[in-house]
Amino acid sequence: MTKLFVFKNNSDIEDILLDKVSLLSCAEKERLDKYKYKRDRVMSLAGRLMLFSFAKRYRNEEFKRINLIEDPEIFKKENIKEFPLFYGEYGKAYDREGKVFFNISHSKEYCVLALSDTEIGVDIQEIKEIRADIAKRFFEKRDNDYIEAAGADKTLRFIEVWCIKESYAKLTGKGISEGFSKFYENFEKMEIVDASTNEVKAELEKYEIDPLYCCYCARKTR
Repeated sequence: MTKLFVFKNNSDIEDILLDKVSLLSCAEKERLDKYKYKRDRVMSLAGRLMLFSFAKRYRNEEFKRINLIEDPEIFKKENIKEFPLFYGEYGKAYDREGKVFFNISHSKEYCVLALSDTEIGVDIQEIKEIRADIAKRFFEKRDNDYIEAAGADKTLRFIEVWCIKESYAKLTGKGISEGFSKFYENFEKMEIVDASTNEVKAELEKYEIDPLYCCYCARKTR
């Protein structure tokens, strides 16, 4: 079971959200202070507040598959639960108790939190023009064939593939160091496949949040 919590930011509520920093622990406040720019602090804060507000109760029936959070006033002290974290070898955060798996991503005006009962990675990407040579340099041949077959819709397909690869990199915690050409996407079966062995590495799920954005989750196969 995976549920998404989506915070939509705008300039009118940024200061209201930043006032909620008092709900965080001292360690989390120090983490937030490392961000130089206001927008980065806002999105990081939104991710942490959603995590601490919903992680222990996301299975409740009141929460749907996608939950849009637009009002920062939803973050109240009585909803913030202690949620001890530790950080793995590659810096990925985990629930110390191992009962909830989560991942956070943000792009422009959206911050997305994925909560699940299995290891997960999530990525959201704004759909915008990209350099045409990036795919050929970093992607597996089957990825490039998929993109080239789109004709006028190459940009959308590139963002889609990039978003999926980022979600898988965040699932493993290794980031892009593993190499984006070492696996490809089977869109028919919604799976990530090892390019050398054809082993299924993860399951995929697409989330429709905004037509101007692409969002995918990658989960460990059960």
